[in-house]
Amino acid sequence: MKPIRPALCLLAVALLLGGCLVDIQEPTRAPRPTASPSPAPTPTAVPTLRPSPTPGLRAVPQFTAGDRVTVSAPGLRVRSRPGIDQRVLTSLGNGAELLVALGPVWVDDTGWYLVADANRADLGFKTGWVAAGTEADPFLAAATFSSVSRNPYLGGFAGEADGDFGPMTLPDGHVSVLWLAAPPTPTGCSFLVDFVIEGQPPVRAITASIGGVPGPGELFSNFFATHHGLVGKPLSVSVASDCSWALSFVRDRPQPTPSP
Repeated sequence: MKPIRPALCLLAVALLLGGCLVDIQEPTRAPRPTASPSPAPTPTAVPTLRPSPTPGLRAVPQFTAGDRVTVSAPGLRVRSRPGIDQRVLTSLGNGAELLVALGPVWVDDTGWYLVADANRADLGFKTGWVAAGTEADPFLAAATFSSVSRNPYLGGFAGEADGDFGPMTLPDGHVSVLWLAAPPTPTGCSFLVDFVIEGQPPVRAITASIGGVPGPGELFSNFFATHHGLVGKPLSVSVASDCSWALSFVRDRPQPTPSP
């Protein structure tokens, strides 16, 4: 047997090692964790901002026909009709003494009263409309002054919807009724008024269709001459209306007695 040569031995060792190297594999690496996407934030609901409702007549200083008031806002304009674009008759200084004749009615997002000069102080007008302001910022204030030349206003009512009001008692038939109805929209409104004595059928007193602007009116005293059963008894007022409205009972100026 021939001895194995060193060269052949080295070759055999190399082949053996090479085969081993071929079978060696790299260790399997654990996969890197994939970062989970952050959940999208839930959107926060943004509240819908709605305009505050117009305060309406409930925010207006409350007076009734015949009440005595003074001006608490110097430079208060007196207008021919209720409305910020109506003709200005004059302006009043702080403390001017007035009588409430009618109101309030709601026009141009403002409460208005028809007022009269309380003591003939030459205020520059006989009757006219003034803005009332709000309870928080009033343009008129209740007053107790004693000097009144004449107060013909027996009482009145105002509202923005249907309702029954009163009762009140008319002293005699020499009474007229002032009224004004203001439409809430340009399409107009209606104003219906019945006078009611308990136990009797209602008497229709006012039927009016109002256009796109405030409509004033007057029920003259001859109405009560025709319906004398409404005088001297508790009288209720029943209103059916979608207007802003006001009415007041006014004592007619006494007529001079003719000389014999």
